[in-house]
This record gives sequence, structure tokens and C-alpha cells, in this order.
Amino acid sequence: MLKLVSSQPEVPSEQISQHIADYAPAIALSALGTVNGDVNYDSMKVTVTEHLHDWWKLSVPSGTPDDNYESAYWYLVHLLESLEEHELLGNNFMQFKVTSTAQYLLGVGEHQTKMQGIRP
Repeated sequence: MLKLVSSQPEVPSEQISQHIADYAPAIALSALGTVNGDVNYDSMKVTVTEHLHDWWKLSVPSGTPDDNYESAYWYLVHLLESLEEHELLGNNFMQFKVTSTAQYLLGVGEHQTKMQGIRP
């Protein structure tokens, strides 16, 4: 049966933060692996799709993320969802955007002001 997001109780912010914390490293590592040639592009896309399926199960309304980390996470997810394989692997600027965001999510890079995403 179809459930409306508006009819669901509000998801606690701690649960949202935990969900992002659980998925961000896997997506970041998958993205870096794809850019470096260690992870197949299709495998990376499956990882992103699986996350989005789990996210939709939470029934969180779209909108503004709680913090920079979540914002960067959604930015990376959007990049990975929107880029075709040749766009990601054949464009140094896109690789830089993906790599710098993934490194930030893994705690080995700095947050850039352009890393702004929103919840789907």
C-alpha cells in the first residue's frame, strides 16, 4: 500500500544522521574506487541505488540537510546519479569534484563551499 510521507511520523534527526554516517563512507569509497579504476562503474551505481532505496524506506521529506556533512553527502549522491560513465571517467573536472567530496566524507579532505546538496 502506498504511504504518504506527510502521513508518517517525523523521523528523528539522530536516525537520519546515523543513516548518513552508515552510508557515506561506502559511497565515498565506491566513488573513489571508480575514479581510480578499482571499482566497476556499474557496481558503484548499484551501491548508490541501494542507498536510495533504503533512504526512501525512512520516509524523510526532501529539503535542507542538517549539516555540511549531510549536504556534501547528497551532493556526491547527486553527482554519481547524474553522471554517465564517460562523463565521470573522461572529465578531469568531474573527477576532481567527486574525489574532493568523497575525501571530505572520509575525513581526509576539507569541506568546499560548492559541496551543497539537498535531500531528495
